[in-house]
Amino acid sequence: MLRALVLLLLLANAALAAWQWGWLGAPPPAPVQAASEPQRLAQQIEPERLRLLNPPGQGGPAAAPATPAAPEAPPPQPADTPAPAEGPAPAEHVAREARRCWQLPPLPLDQAQALRRSAETQADLRGRHTETPGTLPVRWLVYIGPLGEADLAARRAALRLQGLEHRMVEVPGTGSGLALGTFSTEDAARRALADAQQRGVRDARVVRERPPVNVLTLRWPDLTEAELARLRTALGAQARSLAACPAAATPQ
Repeated sequence: MLRALVLLLLLANAALAAWQWGWLGAPPPAPVQAASEPQRLAQQIEPERLRLLNPPGQGGPAAAPATPAAPEAPPPQPADTPAPAEGPAPAEHVAREARRCWQLPPLPLDQAQALRRSAETQADLRGRHTETPGTLPVRWLVYIGPLGEADLAARRAALRLQGLEHRMVEVPGTGSGLALGTFSTEDAARRALADAQQRGVRDARVVRERPPVNVLTLRWPDLTEAELARLRTALGAQARSLAACPAAATPQ
């Protein structure tokens, strides 16, 4: 048994050797042997044109950065319950109280100062007024008089029949009478007297109603209705001459 096995191994080795040496056909190609370094360098063709695709120290192509994950959508919030609508704010009724400018006519200094003091003390309007000084020019009249009450009434009736305008006057130092006209110059008054005489007036004459007078115009620029009422009370009888200021004198 052992002899047969040994004989079989010998025959197998002999057949393998014959095949390798080509006795049984073309032998297999000899294994490629790595060329030695000098031989490899000699066989290179234009080695200076060689280019390393991946030079040492350079890694492969950089991996594309990972796409960041999309942020998670926040969970849906419950819809806010709308707040109850507020009603419109109450209208502010802070309208400024209406104010107006009021003034007295030009008055002699003593009279104007006395009225100013009354307004300050009785109407509580201290520091609320303005004063405008001025001078009233001399004034002339075509005057009939002096006349008593009975004569005054009869003379007025006669002048009405003649169609002549007139007014009652009180001339200081002369007395009550009737004026057919008021003039700023004596010459103008005398021309008017001549016209009246031509119309049948024989008892008229020219008199000076007043000499030049220094005066003050008192003005209260911004009075409420309540303040105006107090001022009227303080002025007494002179309150009848209180009037609204002209537009040019009213503060804007």
